[in-house]
Amino acid sequence: MKIKLTLFAFLFVVVLQTLAAQNESDGFAKLKQRDYREAKQIFAAILKADPENAAALYGMGEYYYYTGKIDSAKICYQKGIDSSSSYACNYAGMGKLCLNSAPAEADAYFKDAVKKSKKEASAIVAIAKTYYAQTPRNFDEAKRYINLAIGVDPKNASAYFLSGLIELDKNNPSDASLQFDRAIYFDPNYLEAYLYQSDIMGRARSLTQAIEYNNKAIAVNSNYWPAYKKLGELYYDNQKYAEAVGSFATYFKNVTTDKDVTHYAYSLFFNKQYKEAREMIDKLVQQNPNDYVLLRLLGYISYETKDLVNGKSIMDKFFTLVPSEKILTDDYSYYGKMLSASGNDSLAIQNYNLALKKDSSQYQIFDELAKSSNKLKKYDEALQYSSKYFKKKPNLATSDYFLLGKAYYSTANNLNLKTDSLGYNVDSLKMRSYYHTADSLFTKVETYSPNSYLGTFWRARVNSAIDAETTLGLAKPFYEKTLESLIKDPVKYKKELSEIYSYLGFYYFQKEEKTTSVDFWKKLLEIDPENLKAQEAIKSLESNKQ
Repeated sequence: MKIKLTLFAFLFVVVLQTLAAQNESDGFAKLKQRDYREAKQIFAAILKADPENAAALYGMGEYYYYTGKIDSAKICYQKGIDSSSSYACNYAGMGKLCLNSAPAEADAYFKDAVKKSKKEASAIVAIAKTYYAQTPRNFDEAKRYINLAIGVDPKNASAYFLSGLIELDKNNPSDASLQFDRAIYFDPNYLEAYLYQSDIMGRARSLTQAIEYNNKAIAVNSNYWPAYKKLGELYYDNQKYAEAVGSFATYFKNVTTDKDVTHYAYSLFFNKQYKEAREMIDKLVQQNPNDYVLLRLLGYISYETKDLVNGKSIMDKFFTLVPSEKILTDDYSYYGKMLSASGNDSLAIQNYNLALKKDSSQYQIFDELAKSSNKLKKYDEALQYSSKYFKKKPNLATSDYFLLGKAYYSTANNLNLKTDSLGYNVDSLKMRSYYHTADSLFTKVETYSPNSYLGTFWRARVNSAIDAETTLGLAKPFYEKTLESLIKDPVKYKKELSEIYSYLGFYYFQKEEKTTSVDFWKKLLEIDPENLKAQEAIKSLESNKQ
């Protein structure tokens, strides 16, 4: 037991020596970073070794002031003045405490601080900060003392930093940036200045520079956690979610007191890390069950993880809580997708239209409308939505031409051809128009993707539908061209080759070229020996030869 106590005493002495080895500037650096606990430990260790240390007494007074213990702050400032009448900052501290209640007394303290600041301007900057922190802010007095400080010390980084804050408050970001850069120039370790510069660059949409300022702060001090959160927010705002996740993870691992994890959770969601996002949001929802922002994300996650039953109940609750002006376009579109996945496409369409009413630029919603309309067998409506999607989508890809072509083709196939009193098919012209539009779209696919068989193959299908009796052979050149591409891999393209051989077999049958027709039916049997259509065709053709 004695050995344990001796070891404990030894370790305690080592800790005290380590803290004492840190000087006042380390404590002030911690105050600047708002790390008040660490600052207090440093100043306490210094005062334990030297109770009359005026700078440490000022630092401890600042700790008490910023943590709301005003009486304790006053005791420290006064003791600092009693210990060293030449140390100016304690006068600035005392003036700060009585500025609102006794301005004349405060002015006397400030004048003493200025008189004692012949070569060092920290006290004058502290006075400027006091006026800057007033409600409302007293920019004129703050600026006057900043100029006094720079007159005493033209390299005082804190003076330039505070000047930058004033310019920001006056909505002069360019002037503010100049002041922050000066602060960094005279003190490359001025971490807070890097973050403000990052903010300015971020607002100016200069992401590269904004990130660079944060990285410079981290290079100065890799444990400066606010820079990691700032990086996370920058990446989040610019849809770089993987990078945002990494920055947020570092920050929240080290700053456990910060509960503002919403953007972290959203970054995980957008980075498709649904499990991690859900674990985070579930804990927050337990604490705040009626927080509609949390419920929104939980509903989105439920859809993405196919938890549709829970997802619908979550979204139902969300819509009862969210103010109407706070509803987002994605709220309606996600709810629509959830309803569609659950088989309620009629209600899904209503929500998609509400989403478009909020933001008609969300072209992808037209694609969802087309899918739901197709499921309801409203093919004409689906085609209209697909066309709008195609027209509104920027940077069209070959696949977009292909999908729209398929939409026209399938809509034409599913038209219910009605006859009028004279027996004419009233929709036949529409059907033919749709087929021709599909053919022109598949022609684009041929042009833009010459190494793909799809454009040619679907042109064959369309022309086969136009020439339903195969009397003109419109599809023949397209099927033949497709055959040249697919014949090399009959296993992979069995389905497509079966269709080609069937068409050509029938085409040559129509042309009464029976030998050629039999050849194609036999080719079909080679890849699909159980194909009854081919067996019957060969049997019929060969029996007719005899």
